[in-house]
Amino acid sequence: MNDASMLAGLFRIIYSGDDSLRWRAAWVIEKVCDRIPSLVSSERKKLVAMLLGNTPSDGLSRLLLSILHKLPDDEEFDVAFFNYLIGTMVDMKATSGVQALAMKLADRISRKEPELHREFLCIVRAMELEYYTAGVCSVIRSCLRKYKNE
Repeated sequence: MNDASMLAGLFRIIYSGDDSLRWRAAWVIEKVCDRIPSLVSSERKKLVAMLLGNTPSDGLSRLLLSILHKLPDDEEFDVAFFNYLIGTMVDMKATSGVQALAMKLADRISRKEPELHREFLCIVRAMELEYYTAGVCSVIRSCLRKYKNE
């Protein structure tokens, strides 16, 4: 899948297709991102804008977050995206996959800014495990172990 026009077509579907086509296109792009993330990284801002704008379905949100999680770190910091991730990771209406990926991305982003990292850790430490699924609890415990000395 090195054909740039095919990848551009998939992105056009994600940004404007119907939900079932958007989900399928995102799934293919996620698989491309597994192998060659550099092909997808130019679309980072548009993917973030899509998450922040018209709220996609849970399945599409999970795929978009997964794609963003697989991309190499970006030097630019987006406060609105960080706020979205923090809100999503504690949103009881979000699916566990969306919550877990939001938490992983928020963790990675927060490490760049000490003040945000402290905020992230306060929120994670305040999350009561009995309200979350096993998958989300696993990510919470992983974060707590990773930063137990902070």
